Amino acid sequence: MDGAELLAPAGDFETALAAFDAGADAVYCGLSGFSARAFAKNLSTDELRSLVRVARRHGKQVYVTFNTVVGEGEADEAVRLLAELEEIGPTALIVQDIGVARLCRRHFPGLALHASTQLAVHNLEGVMAMRELGFERVVLARELSLDEISFISKRCGGMELECFIHGALCYSVSGLCLFSAMEKGRSGNRGRCAYCCRMPYPTEPDGPFRGGPAYIFSMKDLRLGEDARKLVEAGVKSLKIEGRMKSSVYVASVTAYYRAILDGRRDGPTIQDLETVFSRSTTPLYLEGRRDDVIDPGSIGHKGAAIGTVKRVTRDRDGVRWLRFHTSRALERHDGLQFASPSGGKSVGFGISDMRTAMSRSVAFEVPAGADVEIRLPDEESPDLAEALKPGATVYCSMSNAVRRRFPVPSFRPGDYPGDVAVDVRLEISPSHVTASAKAGGAEVEASVDGAFEPSKNPEKTFGAVEKAFSRLGGSDYSLGKVEVSDPDRLFVPMSTLNDLRREVVERLDGARASARSERISAALEDDDSAPPEAARDQQGRAFSTLKVRVGQKVPKGDWDEVVVAISPSDAGDFRVPEGVPETASLRLALPVYTPEGSFGALRVAVKRLVRAGYSKWEAADFAGLRLLRALGIEDITADWTLYAQNVHALRQLSEMGARRFVASPEASPETVAAVAESGYDVEFLSQQSTPLFISLTRPAAMPAKESALSVFCRDGLWVTTRVVPRTFKVPPGASSRIDLSWSPQ
Repeated sequence: MDGAELLAPAGDFETALAAFDAGADAVYCGLSGFSARAFAKNLSTDELRSLVRVARRHGKQVYVTFNTVVGEGEADEAVRLLAELEEIGPTALIVQDIGVARLCRRHFPGLALHASTQLAVHNLEGVMAMRELGFERVVLARELSLDEISFISKRCGGMELECFIHGALCYSVSGLCLFSAMEKGRSGNRGRCAYCCRMPYPTEPDGPFRGGPAYIFSMKDLRLGEDARKLVEAGVKSLKIEGRMKSSVYVASVTAYYRAILDGRRDGPTIQDLETVFSRSTTPLYLEGRRDDVIDPGSIGHKGAAIGTVKRVTRDRDGVRWLRFHTSRALERHDGLQFASPSGGKSVGFGISDMRTAMSRSVAFEVPAGADVEIRLPDEESPDLAEALKPGATVYCSMSNAVRRRFPVPSFRPGDYPGDVAVDVRLEISPSHVTASAKAGGAEVEASVDGAFEPSKNPEKTFGAVEKAFSRLGGSDYSLGKVEVSDPDRLFVPMSTLNDLRREVVERLDGARASARSERISAALEDDDSAPPEAARDQQGRAFSTLKVRVGQKVPKGDWDEVVVAISPSDAGDFRVPEGVPETASLRLALPVYTPEGSFGALRVAVKRLVRAGYSKWEAADFAGLRLLRALGIEDITADWTLYAQNVHALRQLSEMGARRFVASPEASPETVAAVAESGYDVEFLSQQSTPLFISLTRPAAMPAKESALSVFCRDGLWVTTRVVPRTFKVPPGASSRIDLSWSPQ
């Protein structure tokens, strides 16, 4: 099927090669820093250079994930890496932090930008906001339906859209999960997620699990299969497979599966093949609309492909125990088998050491599909495995050597992929010296070698010798471009001299390019344009006290300078100022963090009505809301913590989009908090909040028990998980503070 890119994950260099070999049009990969998969192997910058060369040779694309929130203390490191990335030249960067996007636009314009799904873009207004920020593509939130995607595609003015089609799902909307950061000290927005949604939690005694533990937030894996073609028809530019933590076999097999679907072929891997590599329960999520069966509360991790059911366990005359079942799949020695654990959670299993067809005493290396087979059981087995091997239990193939052999890791020889920075060389030969002038990548250098050069016996071979010597650029960024030779005296230059000259030219080119890179880095580091504009500075000159509530909440007594009220589209028709707002306090209205495409029109109407009613102070929680407020001419806008301004570049970008005040993120490190407090921008810091750990469109499989100290509730179509007891935070001395009750379960 024409018109859509198949985009595969690459946790390391070998996996990227396997993805290309399996039919991927593009791969996305991360480096050791600023990647949302910090625990993946990731690539070194040298490996990325090689991968970009491979991709260009074969007409493929490479996207680099620079998709974490950057703290102020890391900004200098980010600048240096961005400069190197611009030199390497990947197709684009996938970015979450809008401060990084601003740095790229101002100082590294050679880097194209894609908006990460971590930016939680979920409606047309958000897509258009990303377009205005200089992004060429948006990775839409996973939760969108086909109708919503199609609507956005038809109206986004050619903006490229990217959608996930396969892989693991987060319970929370990407970018809106704080569970790992707040509970485990490992921020998902910083690439260090502890996967709290994959953990078991005690449940309510009267719930479906009768108080027992269950994986109530554990999502099934996304698998669109043939429905991926519907996204192409809807105008989606790139179809994305999740899995930078997965093996090369997983990536290659899934890529080949979708390549065959998109090409209309029937020779790709089967679903069962994929399930032998990695398999959870699967779901199309909300592609065709909202549904309730998207969580698997009973198990996590790899199950495998169902290939039969246990008939019985027998013991032969030597005391060896054998498992008998009818297999629907060919098996061979060293394949893996698994069984559902009777206690729930991860499956239990073992590798096949010996097997035979039923009633045979001859051990076989392989058995065909459709056979009754006996598998030798381990001499020592866990109690869980013994309990799992009951008659009728499902047998899963959890590893297939046949599938693995189908997707070997391709070989890579650096010499097959020379550098792609063309070097134009001009050589001037005189009796006393040889001079080479070279141009490459915007750099111009010159190198000379002295000597006593005699007339050549074969002057017609000089040009070929020069070309041969200067083409030996393997292992560098360069490849030979145009060659000119000025040799009026028809002299002989030894090959060793030409080689020395080439090495000197390459060294000087590297130095010149490094110097130019250093200049770009210095310009970015010394750029004072990140300082706050006048409109974004604190006009109060004192600490500011803010309270945030939602419609219907009573305002507690306090000396509030400002009360912020969170509204939804349905609140505008009968909006009333909450009870207890002090007469001396100003009033600010706050937009929701997630507004589905179908509700955004109503939100726009509501905001217009309230603006006409005299409400002139507003707060935005996402880029769609910020764009809406700016379009309506609102001048007094606060950017809530969900916009993640943790460095001065992000603060400046938000101020250019209309924000005058900012709320620091509850997950910001103490170092970032201190730096932001001293930035000169008008920033509020949370002193108390029932911090939302998950913000999701999905109802959990059950409610957590009281002893979990978690509270889950639905508000304005979003399922919010928070702690029953609010959190308290340290506010920097002399800084403005905020108590946020809007996420409170009461």
